[in-house]
Amino acid sequence: MKKWNLTPNDKIYIKLAILVFLVLAATTLFNQVIGNLPSISNTIHKFLQMTQTLCLPFLMGFMIAYIMNPFVNFFERHTMQGNNFFIRHPRFTRTLGIMLIYTIVIGSIVWIIIYLVPEIKSSVITFAKQMPIYTTALNQKIEEFFLQVDFIDGEDVNRLLNHILNPLLGVSADLQNSSNLLPDEANWEGISNVLNLIIGNVFSMGRFAFNLIMGIFIAFYMLFDKEKFLHELRKLTYTLTSETRARRILYNGRRIHNIFQSFIVGKALDSLIIGILAFIGLNLIGAPLALVLSIIIGVTNMIPYFGPFLGGIPSVIITLLINPLDGVWVGLFILALQQFDGNFLGPKILGNSLDVSPLWIILAVIVGGALLGPLGMFIGVPIFATIKLFWSEYIDRRYRKKYGDADL
Repeated sequence: MKKWNLTPNDKIYIKLAILVFLVLAATTLFNQVIGNLPSISNTIHKFLQMTQTLCLPFLMGFMIAYIMNPFVNFFERHTMQGNNFFIRHPRFTRTLGIMLIYTIVIGSIVWIIIYLVPEIKSSVITFAKQMPIYTTALNQKIEEFFLQVDFIDGEDVNRLLNHILNPLLGVSADLQNSSNLLPDEANWEGISNVLNLIIGNVFSMGRFAFNLIMGIFIAFYMLFDKEKFLHELRKLTYTLTSETRARRILYNGRRIHNIFQSFIVGKALDSLIIGILAFIGLNLIGAPLALVLSIIIGVTNMIPYFGPFLGGIPSVIITLLINPLDGVWVGLFILALQQFDGNFLGPKILGNSLDVSPLWIILAVIVGGALLGPLGMFIGVPIFATIKLFWSEYIDRRYRKKYGDADL
């Protein structure tokens, strides 16, 4: 085969030619990309949408399995303790545990839909319809109170309250008008718009229901064969990385799992107890809408630091509108309940699972809420706790490498 005898100048020219060719090719490619940017963007959007549609049932199944896993472990641990039958049949024990937890959860949801939702709906509608009566009575009491105070004008306070409560009064008026309308007088255009909206969302609701059902089945098999899945995951990790790095990855994965599971399970249990205590306490006080207020307090308590305020302030305002004296008692009770939760119940359940200062938790709630709304306010805390854990260890390693064990 004949060899090319290239001089140094020839090599330089060849390199320049290749460089010019690459620049021209890159320019042409960039021009084509810019010219077809809407089409490319549409294709990427469709691909991501299709990927989301395919992965959503598995993601929902993983989330359900992850939340249910500690309860399945609890069931297995207590049923197998001293019971030879369950020890000899571990697969039957796991199936029984999963089905029992599914029955409890689904039964609770059905009970909420059948009994709790109608009662909450009735209470909310009654409160909204009676809103003008409540605000009128509150205005009268404010005027009577500020007649005895010279330096504050009661009319200004009333105007401020009416301005704040105008949206609620508008809802109340709409409910009263809709309840007084005869079918002939109904706003058929509005009804038509509502029907079109419902029909347009039927497909989305059906798809969500299908994904949820598929997620439940996927979660069942994830829980049933979780040791097998974890073994395959460990095997894949050791295959793709070195042994030292694989051990480190699995070790850090267990730490992240402990942070998330301790926080999610602990906060859910804590909020459930607070909601039950709120329901009992509000009933003992004789507060109106005790069920609705206790649900608000329990659900918002899932959000660290801001949750007690998000649940307590609306509860006090609603009670103040109905009965100012009850509003004062409700406010004092919620304050005492949150102090009990923050100083005793919360630390007992959560312990030091996060090891994050209040400033970091507040930052996590704000950033998570800005990015993902209420869900972000909840999961932002364990995410920040994980970031803080690895960042602190990284800083400690760099410091020891640079200064040894010397302290500043």
